[in-house]
Amino acid sequence: MTDPQATERARALVKTFYDGGARGEITSFAGSLSEDFELFVPPQLPWGGTFNRQQYIDLLPQVADALDFANMTYLSLTAEGDHVVALIEIGVSGTDNAIIISEHWDVRDDKAVRLRVAYFDPTPLLRRAGA
Repeated sequence: MTDPQATERARALVKTFYDGGARGEITSFAGSLSEDFELFVPPQLPWGGTFNRQQYIDLLPQVADALDFANMTYLSLTAEGDHVVALIEIGVSGTDNAIIISEHWDVRDDKAVRLRVAYFDPTPLLRRAGA
């Protein structure tokens, strides 16, 4: 049976990432990542690949430069147990475009352990990056 308090803690933890991004403090989330954290991003993106905790922290400023977290809205923020899915619409910096991203977070012991990212249509982002 799923612990409702654990579900709420997982949802709140993930929300702190986006809140920090909106404040321009995207790396403030670093303390909420487990030491064995893994990130998976589609390979066609400029920052695509598989990354460990430190690589993810180092990558965040590049992501924040490309995506406008101040212009982000939740289409859905769903949590079940230690799994949280954030379906977001976020602006592409320097453009009038926005993209939809589905981010799947796994949480263990109140730390993020995994993030799998799926982009609905990254075309505006790829255009911005010149890819």
